Amino acid sequence: MLETYFSAPKMLEHLRSGPSGPYIDGFAALLRRDGYSSGTAVRYLRAAAHLGHFVHEQGRTLADIDLSAFGGHLQTCRCPRSAGGRRNHHTLFGAKHFRDFLLKIGVCQSDNATPETQPAEPELAASFKQWLRKHRGAADPTIRLYARGAASLMMALGDDPSLWDAKGVREYFMERSDQMRGGSVEKLITSMRAFMRYLAVEGKCQADLDKAVPAYASWRLAELPRYLTAEQVDSLIAACDGASPGRRRDRAILLLLARLGLRAGDVAQLCLADIEWETGSLRVCGKSRYQVRLPLTQEVGDAIIAYLECRPSACQSDHVFLRNIAPYRPFLNGGGVSSVVKHLMKRAGVVTPVKGSHALRHTAATEMLRHGVPLEKIGLVLRHRGVDTTAYYAKVDVTQLKQIAQPWREALSC
Repeated sequence: MLETYFSAPKMLEHLRSGPSGPYIDGFAALLRRDGYSSGTAVRYLRAAAHLGHFVHEQGRTLADIDLSAFGGHLQTCRCPRSAGGRRNHHTLFGAKHFRDFLLKIGVCQSDNATPETQPAEPELAASFKQWLRKHRGAADPTIRLYARGAASLMMALGDDPSLWDAKGVREYFMERSDQMRGGSVEKLITSMRAFMRYLAVEGKCQADLDKAVPAYASWRLAELPRYLTAEQVDSLIAACDGASPGRRRDRAILLLLARLGLRAGDVAQLCLADIEWETGSLRVCGKSRYQVRLPLTQEVGDAIIAYLECRPSACQSDHVFLRNIAPYRPFLNGGGVSSVVKHLMKRAGVVTPVKGSHALRHTAATEMLRHGVPLEKIGLVLRHRGVDTTAYYAKVDVTQLKQIAQPWREALSC
């Protein structure tokens, strides 16, 4: 496989004869499969050989690679035949990718602590995670967040929830909340209440102990929705003009967010099987496994097809959208999709108080409302459980609000 990137016999011998030699061809095959360009693959393969010689000179083996030590070595590297790799960030990136490859095939050991040295997760926290996944349909990031909160609560109040009381719960909350900001405090409240409700259902703590967690003064409907104007959306779409895979991908993502009001996580998890071309619909599974079918408009469908025609073939994933640089893989979560929107805003010169994908969800709801779509139908598109949540967008319908606004008496008397 090395012959794909190198032709000189001496270089091939150099790469295969070093400590990294037994694994270098497999690493080259991985780079080719993941779609790396020839130039990048050459740099990474040189870095792999360089790392192997460094580890050998340190009297170690590939089983215990120390990337931090290798990074320090690069600052003053004078190794023979390392031209093009000294003090080059590609060398460190290549070494990291090579080490990840060795981890996958069982040659290298992880830097993480062994199971014997890691603190054991409380049994209740582990069962709480299973309950959240099975009965609440919570996403993995939410499960990890709630489980950390549960473990922290048990460390503070003890492993036996039957001995907890309202005073201890409240004191723990007040101590933790003093070190947090508003958004984090709200998450703390939600995670604590969810854990104690789970414990109460299992009969492991007092009933209604979750009510001991104080409420946080935050009015969800106090602010106006943050949305973009039609001109700003048009500017973002225009910024996606072009035939490159990246531009086509960005256009499809933007239209899904701005026209259908999808969340960033919905777009990241969208699979080819979710698109029903015959019926012109899109199957979306959002929070708590709440699944709906949305109409796939001609504009959005054309944008998705245009991207699929040039979508990187190196990745065989069923996910629709992939990273635009090697390795071509699906987005891990909605954060990658939100980053796409932020880059589009910067490219289009759109300046708004809020950046990210959720502004486009607000924009979609606002546009539907201005075109006379009832709140109930807007709620169906946005997958809201109650009309009260959708009513948040009624504040921006100025035309309708003027019809019910009452005259200000003090103004009339002037």
